[in-house]
Amino acid sequence: MTSSANLRVLYVDAFTDKAFGGNTAGVVLVPYGTNLSEDVMQKIASELSLPMTAFVMPKSSETAACKQYTLVWFSPRGRALFCGHATLAAGHVIFNVVQISPNCTIEFDSPAGPLGANLVDGKVTLCLPSNPPEQIQPDQQHLALLGGLFSNHDLQSKRFSFYHSETARAVLVLLENTSAQELESLEFVDSPQVAAARKALGVHAAIFVAYSDGKWDSVARVFNIDSSSLIEDQVTGSAHTVIAPLFKTLFGKRQLRAHQCSKRKGDLFVELADDDSDATVTIRGSAVTILDGTLSI
Repeated sequence: MTSSANLRVLYVDAFTDKAFGGNTAGVVLVPYGTNLSEDVMQKIASELSLPMTAFVMPKSSETAACKQYTLVWFSPRGRALFCGHATLAAGHVIFNVVQISPNCTIEFDSPAGPLGANLVDGKVTLCLPSNPPEQIQPDQQHLALLGGLFSNHDLQSKRFSFYHSETARAVLVLLENTSAQELESLEFVDSPQVAAARKALGVHAAIFVAYSDGKWDSVARVFNIDSSSLIEDQVTGSAHTVIAPLFKTLFGKRQLRAHQCSKRKGDLFVELADDDSDATVTIRGSAVTILDGTLSI
C-alpha cells in the first residue's frame, strides 16, 4: 500500500452477550479496492495487540449489499490459518455494522477455505469443517500436560482419556470425573516438564473437556501450547470442531450447549448435521461491539 487510508476498526467480544466476556477480536473493515500488504496487516494486528484481528475485504463495490468477502486473520505474532472467534466477530460486524440483510448468507474466502455465516435468532452462525479426533495412548509428554493442569492435585483419583486431531493440530483430554467447578478452578502451571512436553508434542492446542449433564453439555478449557509461552484461549470456536464429533461418537449428542470456563467465560451452541458425514460443524454465538473507531495509516 503506497497511499494513506482510513480503516474502520472495531473491537468485538465474541461468544458472549456481555461486554468484557468471551474472546476479544479486532475487525478491520478494508474498503473495496484498498490493497493492504501482509506487512501492514501484521503491523496493525501487533499494534492492536488483541488475541486475533480479522481483516475483512468486500469482493464488490456495492458494500452494503455485498455477500462475499475475503477474510484473513493475524495475531500479534503472525498470520493465522484459522480463527473461529474472530470469524464470528467478523460476521457480527457485517450483519450489525455494515448492515447487510439478516436473511443473507455471508461467504468468506479464507486461508481455511470457504466459510459461511448467517444470522439465526440474532446470533451469528458459522459453518466450519469438522476435525474429529482419534483416541491415543498417552506418553510421558501427554501426561506432563495433564500434570501441569492438575499441578496441585492427586491424579491417582482422576479418570481421563486422550485424543488427537491431526487436522486441528490439537490434543484433547476428556476428563471423566471432573466437575465444571473444579475445571474452572484449576491453574495451569508451565513447569520445565510442561514446557519440554509442549515442544516435543508439536501441536497447536491442548483441549481439556468434561461432559456435563447440567446447564451445559460440555465444559472446556483450551490452551495455546505452541508459542514460546503457554496462553489460555478464552473461548475457542476451532476447539469445538474437535469436541463436537467426539461427543457425538461417545455420547450420541449432535447438539451441544457448550461452555468455556476460562476467566472471561463464553457460551456456544454447537451442532452436527443430521447425516452420517459429520463433515461440518455449525457453531452459533452472540457477540458485542465494545469499541468502534478509525485507524489512519
